[in-house]
Amino acid sequence: MSVSEQQVQTVTRACRERLGDPAGWVPPDEYRNSLALCIIESVQAAGTRFADAGTVVDRYLAYRRAHEAGPITDGARALLRTFEEAGSADQWAGKIGNYKRRYSESTAPLRAIEIQRAAERLHDLQIDSIGDLVGATRNEGTRHDLRTAWDNSCGARDETTWQHLLLLAGAPGADDDTAAATDEFVRSALASSATDTDDDSPPAILLAAAADRLDVPAAALEHAVRRWRCTREDHSVRVP
Repeated sequence: MSVSEQQVQTVTRACRERLGDPAGWVPPDEYRNSLALCIIESVQAAGTRFADAGTVVDRYLAYRRAHEAGPITDGARALLRTFEEAGSADQWAGKIGNYKRRYSESTAPLRAIEIQRAAERLHDLQIDSIGDLVGATRNEGTRHDLRTAWDNSCGARDETTWQHLLLLAGAPGADDDTAAATDEFVRSALASSATDTDDDSPPAILLAAAADRLDVPAAALEHAVRRWRCTREDHSVRVP
């Protein structure tokens, strides 16, 4: 099936603008092996652009890899240990959240305090790993306690950060409607530009074509789109 070149270019540009450089995407398996990464991204994404949240995850990984060889499988306690190493949440933002990057007060503030508080609350509930988190979501009582602790620590007033956490961890209850997420992403990209939509190709076809242009597997792009969808609408980046 032929697709509009203009539409493919628009969707590809939206992927770069909204999702960041594909070379920097963290594979889904890395999140599902590290509760620390899930906490950092899901909290950070609620207070900044989605791509910026991924950048903080990248810097955390770079910091940890500089101190420990092998896969990073940090849980809540290991994340808290990095705050202890830094000395405070403010210093964590400068030393770890901005690892190997010049830090200044003009930089958009990181949500380091909320990240630290979320890790503390989960650790208090004896949730240290992805397995602990998934297990807690399967029981109504422990799920309620977990959700309450999470909302209180993040100051959340909606499903945004909670759904993001569940998605990254692969936990039950995450919005898993991939088709709806990708359709919404593609249509919003086209609507935010001057692209002619008279020859409207199916969103799935356009996203697959964009994956080819970005040289990434379609499944990887779909997962990145689902992560982006977990952020609030006002944190998306309009395509010029």
